[in-house]
Amino acid sequence: MGGGLVLGSVMGVEVLWREARVRPMTVDEAVDVANWRYGGDWSVYDLSTPQPVLDNLSSYYTVASGDDLIGFCCIGIEARVAGMKAAPAILDVGMGMNPQLVGRGNGARFGEIVLQYLDGCHPGIILRAAVQAWNERSLRLTRRLGFEDAGELIAVQGDRSVSYRVVQRPLHRDKI
Repeated sequence: MGGGLVLGSVMGVEVLWREARVRPMTVDEAVDVANWRYGGDWSVYDLSTPQPVLDNLSSYYTVASGDDLIGFCCIGIEARVAGMKAAPAILDVGMGMNPQLVGRGNGARFGEIVLQYLDGCHPGIILRAAVQAWNERSLRLTRRLGFEDAGELIAVQGDRSVSYRVVQRPLHRDKI
């Protein structure tokens, strides 16, 4: 895995997305993701170590175009925040996009790639995610991807309470 995405003259953005594929995450990719750093308030999504991902690697998937790491997703217990309980016919999902691509209008395409993959692997299941309540950018994206608000969850993380919006993508949705 390389350090930066190859965008522009060597690999255009259209090629990056057209060739994007979801695949099981590798150890090297987990280490790369743990080194990602988001700016400002989004730094809460920074990982201090790759160990939690490595310990549960079978729940993590990479979204990549060739050797370029676009983002990742995780499913099941790895996607749940403290206080969320498993539910029948619901698959919990979490996503993270390479910080070099965040805030540039790439979220919808990234989300579509992940959701198409999950729909293929888990047909007929409701998808659920938890988004920190202050993160309006991600909440707008979930609505654009067909998720609907399903309530609030207050999780105790470290020594503080964190407010989340729980969103679900119902089965009766239109195709994305």
